[in-house]
Formats: sequence, structure tokens, C-alpha cells
Amino acid sequence: MDDLEPTKEQLIQELKAVRHEFEEARLENEANKVQTELLRTVLACGEHSSPSLLLRALAQQILRSANRLTSVSDSSFFLLNETGTVIESVLARGAIIRQDRDSLVGKVLNRGLAGWVYQQQQIGIITDTRLDERWLQLPGEPYQVRSVLCVPVLRKTSVLGIITLMHPEPGHFRAQMAELMEVVAGRIALVLDVLHCLTPQRVLPSPPPPPTLRISSSPPNSPFSPGRSPNSPPPPSGSPRPSPTSPATSPPSPSSHLSGQNGTRPTPAPQHQPSAPLSRLHQLGLYIIVWDGKFIYANPRMAKIFGYKTQELAALKSMFSLVSDDHYDRVSEQVYKCVRGQTSCVSCIFKGKRKNGKSVLVEIYGVRTRFYGKPVLVGALRKIRM
Repeated sequence: MDDLEPTKEQLIQELKAVRHEFEEARLENEANKVQTELLRTVLACGEHSSPSLLLRALAQQILRSANRLTSVSDSSFFLLNETGTVIESVLARGAIIRQDRDSLVGKVLNRGLAGWVYQQQQIGIITDTRLDERWLQLPGEPYQVRSVLCVPVLRKTSVLGIITLMHPEPGHFRAQMAELMEVVAGRIALVLDVLHCLTPQRVLPSPPPPPTLRISSSPPNSPFSPGRSPNSPPPPSGSPRPSPTSPATSPPSPSSHLSGQNGTRPTPAPQHQPSAPLSRLHQLGLYIIVWDGKFIYANPRMAKIFGYKTQELAALKSMFSLVSDDHYDRVSEQVYKCVRGQTSCVSCIFKGKRKNGKSVLVEIYGVRTRFYGKPVLVGALRKIRM
């Protein structure tokens, strides 16, 4: 029996594996929260919001989430299009006149850490701004900055956004924070993909697969910087350009529940009332699908109900892959009629198919809405105990 007992070294390795698994789960959970918050912001803006107002609201929410995760109060965010032009910005110093704002953004992106992150397409960490040449001290800063974490929002070779988080004390940002923001940046990119699907204007680049970010805490000329080797070619000379847009205004407060076309909570069909309140979002599977049933968003609860990972749901041909054969015709007919505007909502109970082949009884509710001319079905789903 003694020979079968694990050794001390084996126990240590098992403990390390458990800790690693726990940390991965924690990062995934925090990223899921951010993604849900951003999708709520998109839904809260609704059909009648202008693209500029939606981008401002989303930028504000991105910074609120990033500040919470890294325990900072000063931060900025630049949203860029595929040509490298800044189409929306939120500055740490608050709202200023357009000319001054464009001048500051241009300086930061040409000579500061944000410009270095844009060129290198990797996370940048500054442990002490007094010792790192990448930090650009701007005149009249209303805050003190000693450590910085700058994170690109990437989709393959495109930089969609740049988040700059600042702290008054040196050494505030550790590798764990950078790893968390790396995962979160990937989820932010997914939400921007949703905007790309829902808006007719190409204000955002097309959605290629997300890359793996590299973390750098060394100045660009340091031999310890992981971004470039001594023999690697210099970065591109081009830098993102500020766009002459109006100063950001305060966004509307995001709603905590689903919104219909008029920005109000949708009314269930008279023939069937969902028994679970839609405000209890943490218990519901939330989804957005287009006319053919393809997922463009599903929250982790939706994936868990059917035994999938969130990214696996996005890879399915359509949501009808989750419906049992004997209920397929009824559910697909309701969805198609609703998306086409023939009915006001989808509301029914059906037998679903989990990834492992087992059945699950679920209740689904959805309403048709339009985002910038694109009809989509937005709704919620819950598991019914059999």
C-alpha cells in the first residue's frame, strides 16, 4: 500500500496543477463578466442610438471594467478603425476641447507608450515611469503616474483599441494583471465583432481569429524586451492618427435586462409567460442570433446548459443544432417567423440536445429587434428541472 501512495514531489505537482486550473477558471470568469457587461451596454443603446453614441458608451464601459479589475482610477481608451485612425477616445483627464484632445492623442500615439504598443502589438508594462523612456510626460496632467499597463485589443494584425491604465505608485501592475487583461482584451474584441455584424457602416475591421498577446515590461531598446530580438526589423513608421470627432459625452446608463426596439423590457406573448424573471441574468442563458440561427453572442450560462464551451457555441452551424429532432420543426418555425417580423416574439418549451447527446428540457424566450437595419433575435433561455 505504501508503494502506491504519492510522493511529496507528486503532491506538489498536483497542487501546482490545481492552482493553475483554478487561476485559468478565475481569469475566464472575470473575462465572461466583462463580456456580459459590454453586451448589456450594446443592448441598452438599442436600435435608435447613433453609432457614435454607441461607441462612446462602449468605450466608457470598457474603462469601468478595466479599472475595476486592476484597481486604478485613471485610464484612457482609444478605439481605432482598420486604417489606424482613432474614431473614439476617452481620456483620463476628462472632456477637453476637440483641438487640445486631438493634439494630446496625436502626441501619445506618436511618441508615447500607446504608440509603442500599437507598433509592437503587444502588452506594455512600465514599473516606474521615471526610468522608462516610453512614458511621455504631458503638460498639465491632473494626475500622478508612476506605473502603467497598456493593453492592445487585437484581432490578428489589426489593433482595434488601446487601453492605458495608470497608477500613482511604482510597481502596481504585475504579470498576473497583464494576463487577466490579455484575456479580457480578447473578449472586448469579440464584442467589437458583434458591432461589426450589427452595423452597416464599416467602422470596425473584419473579425479574423484573435492572436496571443505577448507581455513586455522592458523599454523598447532594452535587450530584455521580448517583443523584438537584436536582429529583428524596426517597427512600422506609421502611427495611429486621431480623428476629428466631437468630445466624448456621458453615455447612457446600461440596462441590467434585455431591451426591445423602444428600449423597454419586451412583453411576453399572451399564450405563455416565462416563469423565470428576465432580470435574474446570472441564471439565464442569453443569446443573440441572426436570421439563420447562427450565434453572434451566447453567455457562459447558455453554453453550460447544453454542455458546451462558449466558443464552441459560436462554431455551431446554428442554434437549431441544440434542438431535438422531434421539436426541431416547431422551434425553427417560431424563430424564422419572429426574425422575419411575422410574429412579435418566440416563447416555448422544447427538448434540447446537450453536447454529450443527453436531453435537456428548456424554456426559450426571444424578441425581434433591429440594430442599424440588421434584424436579430435577442433572448433568454433557462433550464427546466425534469
